[in-house]
Amino acid sequence: MVSNYRNIFEYIESLPRDSVMKLYGDETRGSYACKAVLQSLPELGRQIIIRIAVCGGKFPRKEVDKWHSAQGSRDSAEAIQRMEALFVVEGQTGRKRTDEIDEDEEKESKKTLQTAESILQLTPEYFIGITKCLNSLQSYPWSSVTPSQQASMYAQANANKNNPKEKKSKNKYYPPAPSEIDLDTYTQKRWNSVLHFLVGSDAGDEDPPAAVEHFLKMTGLMQDDPDWKKSSPPPAVITSKGYEFMLQDLSTQLWQFILQYLNALHSHTDCVLIRTEALLFLICLSFCRVGRAYLISSLSTYSKTLAKDFSQFGLVYIYKLDSSSRSTFYPTRVAVHLLSTSTSNNSASSSSTLLAPSSVSTRALEHELTMPEPSSSHIAIIVQTNFQLCAYTTSSLHVAMLGLFCEVSSFRRLPNIIFYKITRDSVKSAFRLGITATQIVQFLIMHAHPKLRNGDLPLLPFNVRDQILLWDRERSRVVFDEIYTLQCQCHQEFQVILRYSLDHYAHAWSSEVKHTIMLKYPKAEQVMTFLRRWRSRPENMNI
Repeated sequence: MVSNYRNIFEYIESLPRDSVMKLYGDETRGSYACKAVLQSLPELGRQIIIRIAVCGGKFPRKEVDKWHSAQGSRDSAEAIQRMEALFVVEGQTGRKRTDEIDEDEEKESKKTLQTAESILQLTPEYFIGITKCLNSLQSYPWSSVTPSQQASMYAQANANKNNPKEKKSKNKYYPPAPSEIDLDTYTQKRWNSVLHFLVGSDAGDEDPPAAVEHFLKMTGLMQDDPDWKKSSPPPAVITSKGYEFMLQDLSTQLWQFILQYLNALHSHTDCVLIRTEALLFLICLSFCRVGRAYLISSLSTYSKTLAKDFSQFGLVYIYKLDSSSRSTFYPTRVAVHLLSTSTSNNSASSSSTLLAPSSVSTRALEHELTMPEPSSSHIAIIVQTNFQLCAYTTSSLHVAMLGLFCEVSSFRRLPNIIFYKITRDSVKSAFRLGITATQIVQFLIMHAHPKLRNGDLPLLPFNVRDQILLWDRERSRVVFDEIYTLQCQCHQEFQVILRYSLDHYAHAWSSEVKHTIMLKYPKAEQVMTFLRRWRSRPENMNI
């Protein structure tokens, strides 16, 4: 399994400097990469970059430190350290190296070393890109198509089917352009097929693409059934890592797919070029609008292939017309919000990220609940203090997911809501599958009902959260250690061995009355060697 970077910016940090400079230095899309990196930084870091950019790209470090209060010096150092990791800034000094100083200039150089100031400078590629971004009024990275233009293209394409000269278009019907609801349904349908395949459910409308199935096995989310004894190839079954994957939010799941896709490029001859194109394509998607169409002809050759590949993950929807020059693609909601989710996760600490509600999930839930007929893609959970769980959903997949840690026998269903009970036994069974208490708590908070976010009530009752964590700690109350029992022959021998075992951290338990010492098994041989040497001494032979 490849390294698991949490978001696209951590992945960029892992790249060599030359690869990152190609992102910033791209002629048409580099400014969007610079803007995305700027938005990912903490607020103080953004202020520093913008101020340095309008001051010519470099500024004395001593003066930069004056831009914030003394209390913010630590935040400034952390922001600059992160900017250096992303190759946004680089430090320069006016000092000469010691080996370049002549003997005649020694006295003068000492004064120079004392008065020289360090310079904080934007890297040349980033400075050009961020300056272009600040001076540009262009909203989208590609040529967009207005709704009226899209309707005209759609009408013309269907009119050509009756034209005898258009043989390819004859008797072919082009569906209308997708709406935002259609795009959300498209993404959820793609993803539901993956999750249904994971749990082995037959409720999915279709199986996921072969590339997705390959990913599930490559990343350890699924494996060949170890209990399969027939001669035919064994079926794939979900692993404990797969259960963990199911309880994550959609953006995190999609990023794992993208990460695997990027790492699969290492064996390609044009690895650096395609990886740069893929990162720029993902970054540019985040600056698009959901429901707005963009011409495929405006993409580069590699980006056209990437758009086709990413459509398997539900990131884009390709709308084909009678000619490739008029075909368009639509970024879906998860693609547009992919970088914003990474930015929020970057700025939050690990503890706050666990309990922080997902703004993207909240907006999606609010949109679904305002629909006259809610679709099967949404789920809104309310957990009561009596451990009863109410989930607004119509999806059989959500029923199966909640059944991982809820009591199945307590299941009750109404037309658009289901009821479960969270019990000690049901949570313990989830632990045996490899699911942790933290993942259960995070899942319940992430999918909490939007109305809970607007009130004073907690997203998850404190007693329920604490009890789930306590049930998890029950598994580690008793720790089993392998020991070696030593029965001493006399009180003197007991005292000597007891002192030795304590000094060498080998002591587990002892009884002075019974002259018994229990030793930690890895240290037992060392203690027994000392005991044999002690007994072999002449003064101890007759004891």
